This record gives sequence, structure tokens and C-alpha cells, in this order.
Amino acid sequence: MKILSKGFLVFIFFISFNIYADAAKVYIEYEHTSSSRTVKIKLYKDGDKYKLVKPLSDSPGETGIVTTYIDVMGNSVITVTEKGGVKKGIKAGWSDDYFALVMQYHVLFRGVPEGKSFKSFTKQAGTETISGKECNVYQSGITILGASTKYYMWESIMLKASAPDYTTNATNIDENPVFSVDEFSVPGDVNWDLR
Repeated sequence: MKILSKGFLVFIFFISFNIYADAAKVYIEYEHTSSSRTVKIKLYKDGDKYKLVKPLSDSPGETGIVTTYIDVMGNSVITVTEKGGVKKGIKAGWSDDYFALVMQYHVLFRGVPEGKSFKSFTKQAGTETISGKECNVYQSGITILGASTKYYMWESIMLKASAPDYTTNATNIDENPVFSVDEFSVPGDVNWDLR
């Protein structure tokens, strides 16, 4: 009887862990294209830890990069800019309404936020396949100019966004990435902005 009850407890733990823990691990490369430029963006995800990387500016000759390290369970968002070998960082707390990060990186990476900026999003009927993945489609509210944006969500991660003035497309999806041990660790040589 003890073996049966232990087995049952292990089963319950396993089911609970799978329901409440997002253990998905993925690496995605995106291209965000507007009429004037194309910017490459990288998303690293391991459970509730994320890393987003993109060029510091939209200038074609830009050599600087901006990297944001997110630890949802640790309530931490750390953005590090690096240019000319100098790294500058700023710390903030995590918010489920991550509008500022969406504006900076053009990617919904943790579902459609429930904040005020996303209240007008509606889930469209049916699904569409993007890069071989079945995606739910969400549409933003129509603006004063009559425009709206469609977001194609694979589970909680956007694979495509299309609007009249830009598109963001996943160009590479790795569902079995091998991350280095320190992939989600902030570099030790960052100069902190203490505002």
C-alpha cells in the first residue's frame, strides 16, 4: 500500500508541476521590417527566464547592442546596453503588463498582456499556421487612422505580427536549444544607472 500511495503522490506532483510550471525552452530569431529598416531580434526562453537581444539603434552601421534579462519569478528586468566595450545597466521589477518591452523589442513573448494598452485585443476565430506552428490570431483595436495589428501566437509566444507599416516574423525557431550555463546571467562588468 505504501508503494501505491508514494506512486500516487509522485503522479500528482508531476501533474501539478506540468500544469503550473512553464518549462518550455526555446530560441527564436525575428526580423522586424518597416519601410525604412530591418532589425534582427533574438529571444531566449527557459521557463520563466527570458533574454531579448537587438541592435542598440536602427542605424545600419550600429555596432552596439541592447540585451534585456528577465526573471519573472525573481521579479527582475535588467537591461544592458553595450557599445564600444562599455556596458551600462538599469534594473526594474517585472510587470505582467510588459508594454514597454513590447515597444522596444516588437515581440509578445509571454502571452497577450492584460494591461490597459492591450485591452482592445480580440482573439479571432480559428487558427493560422506560421512556420509549421498552429497559432491563435489576436487583433488590436482599430486606431483613428483605421489601422490595426494582427498577432500570431504560438502558445504564449508571438511568431508573427503584421500591421500596415511593419511586420515582425520569426525566421528561426529552435525548440531544443542548448543554452550556456550563464545564458540568463547578467555580465559582471556592467556599470549601473542608479536613477
